[in-house]
Amino acid sequence: MLNIVPASNYDATTVETFFGDHWTSQTNRHELLTHGRFIEINGDRKGFYAIVPKEKGIGQLRTLYFTEQLQASLLLSLIDWIKDEAAENGYQQLMVFSHRLSTDTLFETWGFEKITGKPPISVDKPSEEGEWWMTSVTSSTNVDKTP
Repeated sequence: MLNIVPASNYDATTVETFFGDHWTSQTNRHELLTHGRFIEINGDRKGFYAIVPKEKGIGQLRTLYFTEQLQASLLLSLIDWIKDEAAENGYQQLMVFSHRLSTDTLFETWGFEKITGKPPISVDKPSEEGEWWMTSVTSSTNVDKTP
């Protein structure tokens, strides 16, 4: 069974352990602990994401992180679940920063559009290399998000 579980249900050490060496490169870690969600399959943590509130009805998708064991077939469904959560929390749009060509391709496939120029809200750019992407969100599917 797949569950989306708030990171706040766990202690900070559990989140840090999940990320391993990648934890030290994360900025604004408190946002991840507060707004983060684990993707659990049969009780095993396979992925993590956070939707951080911004301004003007926009949520920022941060730290979309998967273990190698996450089935590729779940990736398309996953973005629908993330968009659903964003819509349920009152966001009209979801914005994300991509610093790799492989994730650019994923976001484009998922219906995100590349932002040309300055983002529509005030937000820190995570790195000099990369692109901002944005999509509108509406609720469309059901998933068990029981903590």
